Amino acid sequence: MEKIFTLKKKIDFFSPEKIMNSGQLFRMYKDNETGVFTVFSGSRALNIRGTADGFFEFSCDEKDFEDYWKDYFDLDTDYASLFERAKRKGGYIRDCALSSEGIRVLNQDLFEMMISFIISQQKRIPEIRKCIEALCARFGEKQNAEGFGYYGFPTAESIASAGPDGVKGLSLGYREKYIYETAAKYAGDGFIKSSAFRELSFADAKEYLKGYCGIGEKVSNCICLFALGYKDAFPVDVHIKDILHREYGVGGSSYRTLPDAVFSQAVEEHFADFKGAKGIIQQWIFAHEIATQVSP
Repeated sequence: MEKIFTLKKKIDFFSPEKIMNSGQLFRMYKDNETGVFTVFSGSRALNIRGTADGFFEFSCDEKDFEDYWKDYFDLDTDYASLFERAKRKGGYIRDCALSSEGIRVLNQDLFEMMISFIISQQKRIPEIRKCIEALCARFGEKQNAEGFGYYGFPTAESIASAGPDGVKGLSLGYREKYIYETAAKYAGDGFIKSSAFRELSFADAKEYLKGYCGIGEKVSNCICLFALGYKDAFPVDVHIKDILHREYGVGGSSYRTLPDAVFSQAVEEHFADFKGAKGIIQQWIFAHEIATQVSP
């Protein structure tokens, strides 16, 4: 069915292709025949396509764009000036910025990010996508909009109500327990859904999230960055450790065994010039490594 586009906008520093491949979201796809991107968030879906005159067309009206998608794509943040700062920095950071132009850090649904990044542990992106889509098909509500049918992301209540065995058979492995227990806790957690939670400091929000089953240092940082707007959150996984060692000389030959605090300190030291936006720089680093297929 042909997709309908009702809104046309000029948006600076915006690349759906690079955002889709940046590792921060797992429910965005491209139709290679038409060049149309489709992004799913919660129960919503949005189609996007670029135009020959440099604009973007969206399958939503102005109100929906202003009320939801504008914040989702973080369009009020000035990425262009950060991009120029990164270029002036030179060296590796300049290279990362140049290959990541157009990547914004999205403001996604909190519960969706909690479950998505629990699933992401020790899995490759295609496997993560497959598991998330299977979870949506089993527990999500069927939607019919934007010219096609799809499943929204499940609510915590829908997963929790199925019991501990409800998530079996979805190739989740040891994550089954994490997902069920996180959903059950979230369903009854009034504080995490409150405005008071959103007012916590970055450190306090991260610690609170780590009280959930399956959420450790790296995943809590991902959630803080991609759902809660803490732009200084800097997720450190094995790949980032490799990069910090390779580019900044962090640790010796056994650097991977060093405690997380060593890498956190290294981030503070080497990215001090980007205070308030270190998480954006992390995304540009991650995307650069993917784009150039550098082996750390």
